[in-house]
Amino acid sequence: MQRQFVFGLAVAAAIAATPAGLMPVGDVLAHDQASPGAGKGEDGHHDDGDARSRLARGARMLRARDLYEAQCASCHGTDGTGTTTTVDFTTPEAVARLTRDAMVASVIAGHDPDVAGAWSGVLGEAAIADVVDYVREALMLPAPVADASIGRRIYARTCSVCHGERGNAASWAKNSLDPPPFDFTSDKARQLSRQDMIRYVTYGRDGTAMMPFATQLTRSEIAAVVDYIRRAFISADAPTAETAAADARSQSAEEHAAHGHRNHGGGDIDAPFPAGIVGDFAAGKKFYEKNCAECHGPNGTGDGRRAYFMRKKPENFTSAEARAELNRPHLLEAIAKGVRGTEMPAWSKVITIQQIADVAEYVFQRFIHPDAGAMRTGEGEDTGARAGTSPAPAPADESAVKKN
Repeated sequence: MQRQFVFGLAVAAAIAATPAGLMPVGDVLAHDQASPGAGKGEDGHHDDGDARSRLARGARMLRARDLYEAQCASCHGTDGTGTTTTVDFTTPEAVARLTRDAMVASVIAGHDPDVAGAWSGVLGEAAIADVVDYVREALMLPAPVADASIGRRIYARTCSVCHGERGNAASWAKNSLDPPPFDFTSDKARQLSRQDMIRYVTYGRDGTAMMPFATQLTRSEIAAVVDYIRRAFISADAPTAETAAADARSQSAEEHAAHGHRNHGGGDIDAPFPAGIVGDFAAGKKFYEKNCAECHGPNGTGDGRRAYFMRKKPENFTSAEARAELNRPHLLEAIAKGVRGTEMPAWSKVITIQQIADVAEYVFQRFIHPDAGAMRTGEGEDTGARAGTSPAPAPADESAVKKN
């Protein structure tokens, strides 16, 4: 029982520590590239010995991730997309061309002529092998699975109960879940790239009943069921594996342009909310303590209970950088739209603009710019709201935070 708990905690930590958009380090704990279902008992479940083996391998991959980020990411990128002069590990061509043996040999031999010496003298061959395995399992897309029967069996056993036998969400769940399961026959489904779908099956989707399957399916099984869904239900002109890398690069650029959680409003730290919106400190305090402190911490320092499991740590609102750059408009936008590449969700999908302004006002007064409001005494208790912070009705035009 204790062993199962420790293993489950390690899986949860590894999955939560992986950035959105990449195949997770956590899936190596359930991964057997040789064949779907390998290492399982007759009942289809992994036995304790296999669980221990996966746990040990997962620990090696976590160490390998740290080595990659310290020694390799400066050239190859944290997400493996590389630069104009280094290989992009996320492309289908890289998956087809780069074998494990070739990658290990290249690193050992010193593949970059501008780098003096071979990496074997720096890392050692065992560490190099682990780093290569990390790249292959966390950064490189799984190869398309030619045998549709594998994906068909997984879909029938695992997915059809919610998404329906024909992929159109025609099941009991359609009227029982809010939102209902995704309809793979819809026009919206045609906009999904293969990489998006692999990410959703691996991690699940926040705000829906779609759960993560990284601990139940191997990496090759996830690829198999995604490929089956795309062939069986989604139109033939949907984005394919060949466009996945382009999708990833486009998304990366969009993330950079859309939101970096930093002030882009001209440097005015005291700038008001747009469109006449006014936040309520007291209401925002209640919302923050109930919904935000788990990640950002009760004192806004980014060390909440969930932060331990996140690879990209939550914003520390008390840092010198945050206090110099995060103003009300940017907090409003970040909370409304979320921050891509992190676990920060887009709250505009579930709460009103007024509620977003309330919590932004609380964060700004309590952590970013404590002198902005009236003096408050006690642990988080306010003795009076800042002048003009009574709640205002949401403006008719909410495009100020919902545009783009």
